[in-house]
Amino acid sequence: MPLLDTGYHHYDDTYRGVWYRRAVISGAGIRILLATPWVKRIVGFAWILCLVQVAVLFFVGQLLVPDSLAFELIGRMGRGERNFFGGFTHWLREHPEVSVHTVYNFLFFQYSTFLSLLGFVVLSVVVPQMVTVDFSSRALLVYSSKALNRFDYLLGKFGIAFGILACIWLGPLLAAWSLGNLLSPDWTFMLHSSRALLNMACYVGVSMIIMSVIALAVSACSAKEKGSTALWIGVWIFGGMFGKIGSFTQPWLQNISLSHNLHQLAVWSFNLKRDMIAAGEVIPAIGQAFRQLERMPGFRRPPVIGEIVNEPALQGALVGLILMLGIAALIISRRVRPEST
Repeated sequence: MPLLDTGYHHYDDTYRGVWYRRAVISGAGIRILLATPWVKRIVGFAWILCLVQVAVLFFVGQLLVPDSLAFELIGRMGRGERNFFGGFTHWLREHPEVSVHTVYNFLFFQYSTFLSLLGFVVLSVVVPQMVTVDFSSRALLVYSSKALNRFDYLLGKFGIAFGILACIWLGPLLAAWSLGNLLSPDWTFMLHSSRALLNMACYVGVSMIIMSVIALAVSACSAKEKGSTALWIGVWIFGGMFGKIGSFTQPWLQNISLSHNLHQLAVWSFNLKRDMIAAGEVIPAIGQAFRQLERMPGFRRPPVIGEIVNEPALQGALVGLILMLGIAALIISRRVRPEST
């Protein structure tokens, strides 16, 4: 036995895999961010909107329940509103395979695209806590001295952005869909709305991956927290400005905007135009209204009508997103190195 006991001994506990080490990086970053006031407010607001969505879905389901509170509220409305909800209720009751999917698809399109705005906002707080904070503290040298390679480090940092987006975007959407179906008057609501769930998962899942990768690249561009935040806001705001200008001048300019490209992905994924055509085949009044919408001049269409009638500019959006991801990958490969600190 040595004269001086250093405390070192053979490790006898369970060995952890590489995914545990990656999860430690992501989990530590997520816990720090969830403790900040601004992120708490944004997460809370997203879950309040989840309750609002559940209330709307519950109201739709109560239209099929005689003598419910929904019928009492409708009875107090004007004649035009009563006629509208009467026809809407008949549509739900007679053609649930079309009506339930159409209603869920439309509501979750609006809800998920609105939550994407919160995603851009919260990433302005997340970006400095990804790679930027390690540049300023030279922590990359510490990470490289551990049993982690650069891919493990990047995957862990990617998980921070992806995890926060899941808290304010994917999580509330899944909760709203689940609770809305649990509170529905018929279990077939879950079956008829399953395709809307797949559309939502496709759009939100792909968008979260793209936004997390680009946020990681933006965070790697600066060693100052204010610099990376300003750069992310510039990518979001100025890209959106080019998108607005492109809608009046050159259409290809719209694909410089990350938010525009992701929105086109949403329009393609939910495909509200297909729902309107299917509903029009069942209900002649809806088909006639849809044909009238198609004849409206483009500049006079409100955004919601335009999303129903217009075809998505998917090809340009995909090209724009691929170029953005390529630039992001190039920035990450050049900037995130231990010697770059």
